[in-house]
Amino acid sequence: MDNLESELILIVDDNPTNLKLLFGFLKEAGFKILVARNGKNALEKMPHIKPDLILLDIRMPEMDGFELCRHLKANPTTKEIPIIFLTALSDVKDKVEGLTLGAVDYITKPLQQEELLSRVRLHLRLRYLTRSLQEKNQHLTEEIAARKAVESELQELNRELEQRIAKRTEELYLTLQNLQTREQQLTYEASHDLLTGLYNRSWLMNRLSEILKIEQPQAHKKYPVLFLDIDRFKSINDSFGHLIGDELIKNVSNRIKICVDSRGEIARLGGDEFLIILTEAENIQTVEATASHILEELQQPFPIGNYQVVISASIGIVFSILDYNNCTAILRDADIAMYQAKESGKGCYRVLTPQMQSQALERIQLETDLRQGIEQEQFCLYYQPIFSIYDKKIVGFEALSRWLHPQYGFIQPTKFIPIAEKIGLIGILDISALKSACQQVKIWQEEFEMPLTVNVNFSAIQFQQAGVVEKIIRTCHQSGLSPSSIKLEITESAFLETAHAGTKILEQIRSQEIKLCIDDFGTGYSSLSRLHTFPIDTLKIDRSFVSSLGYNSDTTAIVQTIISLAHNLGIDVVAEGIETTEQLEKLKDLGCEFGQGYLFSKPLPSEKVTQLLSNYSNRQGD
Repeated sequence: MDNLESELILIVDDNPTNLKLLFGFLKEAGFKILVARNGKNALEKMPHIKPDLILLDIRMPEMDGFELCRHLKANPTTKEIPIIFLTALSDVKDKVEGLTLGAVDYITKPLQQEELLSRVRLHLRLRYLTRSLQEKNQHLTEEIAARKAVESELQELNRELEQRIAKRTEELYLTLQNLQTREQQLTYEASHDLLTGLYNRSWLMNRLSEILKIEQPQAHKKYPVLFLDIDRFKSINDSFGHLIGDELIKNVSNRIKICVDSRGEIARLGGDEFLIILTEAENIQTVEATASHILEELQQPFPIGNYQVVISASIGIVFSILDYNNCTAILRDADIAMYQAKESGKGCYRVLTPQMQSQALERIQLETDLRQGIEQEQFCLYYQPIFSIYDKKIVGFEALSRWLHPQYGFIQPTKFIPIAEKIGLIGILDISALKSACQQVKIWQEEFEMPLTVNVNFSAIQFQQAGVVEKIIRTCHQSGLSPSSIKLEITESAFLETAHAGTKILEQIRSQEIKLCIDDFGTGYSSLSRLHTFPIDTLKIDRSFVSSLGYNSDTTAIVQTIISLAHNLGIDVVAEGIETTEQLEKLKDLGCEFGQGYLFSKPLPSEKVTQLLSNYSNRQGD
């Protein structure tokens, strides 16, 4: 029988993928193939088939390959069928056990097609030769020689296989070493800041949690924390670039480590923020001394590249974290104390006090209330009339946002506007106020047939946002109010900042006939010589100057200079805070054309403005 590929091969394997793979390339090689999905299924088939070779998987459920092999070798009708084990095992004991049971060979997974075909063909050849020996004794010598040749070839294959196994084992060992090294690296990265080598926020939160679990009666330490933030770090990044900024952060972390030494643990929270847990400080004097030492060291110049970078830092101190129940509250209060240090002039430290904490928590609650107030539409507009100083005619209104808090009543803009700017809600408030003001003034214009204008306060932060011009223009057009009736008011200091960074935006707004007004002029310390560079239509003289008119000659001279220069530049002037007839007359003498203040009217809700305009219209008619 020379055509070995016509022999029947039985594949026993519980893995469908392996069955499909083996069936495919053995079938393609020309063999007849039968399959059994487990040992029991194979035994059921044996009375009906006579395979010339069995490829048997060792690891199968219920009946593994070893047990099936025992059954087959115990049966006289099947014991002579060659069995080749398929296994992923490389243990010598398993190989020995398989061969002891009567298997003729084993092939290690993953299977190599050429190796498998070679071994199958060899064992089928052996079976064929064995049969021939039994049937033809006269060819015994020739068959023995052929058998030895085949066995020699098998031995060579085995030697090659052992070599491949040894090489693969070495590769796996190296891979394992690399994986262990990578695991160590990942463990390090999970708890450390990669830029500075300090602990990171994740480690810090776990460490604080561990400290908070300390039994109070056993706690002889206070575990104070220092929250450090570099002052004006953004300007350093902007001026020198982020590479210098990163080098500065690394240098700062090194100086902090030297100052703290073994008396504490340091973590970088991100950016330019660090938190220090002092483990060896038992009194506030020691904590303050450490904070002072750190601040002094950080004030020394940092030589970085070609630069000498000089910085300062602010530190907030929570003296004992054992008074807390959670880590978030610790970071919150340390942050509160740090910002108090910044508000105190930067370059200093502040220890958290109950008053500090109370004020900050009140501000946090106000932030929450502000979000709810916007959602629940608790905001409205009051309107303060703007009059012509010469004839006291109403020419327009300033729209002023008011927050009617359900618990605290009216909250002044000076209190909620900075919070809205800080938490990113000022855009919603400004656009909402602009929309309401435009709609309301449009109604008054039509009802009383008066060319009224409306001034709407706008945060400078708005002009740093993408699409702000489109929002303003769309809001104005939707109201139906002519853009020329609208003035956007920006405080002087904010206008200076905006004019420096966003002149194009301001010019886009003016190109739509919307006017711009500087509010509180005179408080921002801007140069009068720069007034012509601002794209403005109106400026408002701050009430602090108006209140001194007639009593302070210097103030009067300043106001006169502002008015004269503004008029020469074609800019209108509005005086704020007019409360007395004397102030009105003085402004009239100085040539100021418009004014607003309690002498004329305080800010009023829309319904009272409607009544005011009705009375005013009736008087004009008389």
